[in-house]
Amino acid sequence: MEVSCNDEGSKSRFIVDNPATVLSILDVADDPDSSATLYRILENNSRIVYLSIDAGVFDEDDYCLAPALLDRLPVFPPGDWNKGHVTRTEERPEPHFACTRREELPGITSFWHKKHVEFHELDIGEKLMPNVAEASHAELGEVIAKYARWEWEISSYQAETQVYSWLNGSDIGPQFLGHLMEGGRVIGFLLQRLNGHHAGIEDLARCEDVVRKLHSLDILHGDLNRHNFLVSADQVVLIDFETSTKSQDDGKKAEELRGLRKELLDN
Repeated sequence: MEVSCNDEGSKSRFIVDNPATVLSILDVADDPDSSATLYRILENNSRIVYLSIDAGVFDEDDYCLAPALLDRLPVFPPGDWNKGHVTRTEERPEPHFACTRREELPGITSFWHKKHVEFHELDIGEKLMPNVAEASHAELGEVIAKYARWEWEISSYQAETQVYSWLNGSDIGPQFLGHLMEGGRVIGFLLQRLNGHHAGIEDLARCEDVVRKLHSLDILHGDLNRHNFLVSADQVVLIDFETSTKSQDDGKKAEELRGLRKELLDN
């Protein structure tokens, strides 16, 4: 069964049978290795668990309707687990936990900033992309949270976290405010929230200046397009460094800069 939820990743709160338990569905995805559906769930605003639910356990519509799904989930088993599997069988036709386990999940290893913030400390606001959201934090204020929701997304943020260490103090990108944690592992990072618009051809000269500054640090952006610039009256910054690499190749730097005009002309 393929699940397609229009509000994928939205946070939905619902109190389940046990009045002491509040569950919030944070993210939903198809399991790439089976027909199950994966859920990233915040329990009691303190810990995050991952559920896989077999196809056919619930009505198909319930897989995308958080209140309906959470109302039908079996009671969470006790214990220090972070992965669980829900199924039903001929011998046991009611939905039930087939297993729970504690698994060491992969995390970002290139952490370098002194500030660490747990995911549950954030108040998540509007999602700009499935894994990028506006958020607020009691100490840091208004931020942008960028994070891996699933294990297969970790590698992208591993690379980008490293790039922000190279950019630290340069004003080329948003200020890196700290690492985003989940259960003792690093899953992403927090950035300064900036106001601005994406670049157009009228911003070419200012955009070229910031790209030259990036190249002076021997870094290629790797994905220069108008959406990866934020332009305001005071500054132009680059964002989205997932594909950025170190390079001392002046030819590659020149090629990247030459392609900027065409990118800013594209809608």
